[in-house]
Amino acid sequence: MAIGSLVTAIGSLLSVFFVAIGLYVTNEANRQSSEANREQQLLTAQGQITDRFTKAVEQLGQPGPEKIDVRLGAVYALERIMRDSRVDQPAVIDILAAFIRVHSPAPNRATRPSASRLPVDIQAAVTVLGRRDTTRDGGDLHTPHLWRVRPDLTNTNLTLADLTSANLPLANLVGAYLPMASLYEADLTSANLTAANLTSADLTLANLESADLTSANLAGANLTHANLGGADLIGANLAGANLANANLGGADLTNAILTCAHTDDRTQLPTGMARPAQCG
Repeated sequence: MAIGSLVTAIGSLLSVFFVAIGLYVTNEANRQSSEANREQQLLTAQGQITDRFTKAVEQLGQPGPEKIDVRLGAVYALERIMRDSRVDQPAVIDILAAFIRVHSPAPNRATRPSASRLPVDIQAAVTVLGRRDTTRDGGDLHTPHLWRVRPDLTNTNLTLADLTSANLPLANLVGAYLPMASLYEADLTSANLTAANLTSADLTLANLESADLTSANLAGANLTHANLGGADLIGANLAGANLANANLGGADLTNAILTCAHTDDRTQLPTGMARPAQCG
């Protein structure tokens, strides 16, 4: 009986062992199959995004006023790609910025800015750039060298552009033409606005902390409640600008023009700087 019981017990153990092996093999096969399916799904999804990307770029390049609806569709298709694919966001930013630079009209300084509104497809591209999720750009403001994207809008005509609440930290706006543009609550932290034209622009509540505004023209601009802390304003023209409740603490205003600039008792000026004379 003892031997029979032992044989029975061993048989039972072997049965359990083989069942366990069978379950392991089945689970491993299912796992590998699942991983293969996920990889295939990722490849398929990436292929679809690549196709969408290629099509949108082709549509964006179609010229002529009769193709403006096609270009608008391409702009919003690229915005959707930015939302769907983090890794493709830098490329989309570069393409939209290039589209704006190349196709925005040359500024006509002989006429009033009101005669030079942005074409709707350019405005759409500017809007999409300005409302993107900047946390997906890569890097951060303190380590911009880590492949963080800097929208390049050098020398671009953005007359009367609507950039309300735009996210443009670190943007390259050297020589950009922005008279009467709306930059209300815009984030231009550490942006390069050297020699930019911002005459009569609305920069209310804008964040220009550590921005480079060397030789920028801010005559008549509304900078109420704006943050210009640590900004470089060497040689900038702030004649007639509204600086009520603005923060200019730590800013460099060497050779800046402040004729008739409006300040109030809440305006924070650099240490030791005299308040500019107020005009009647």
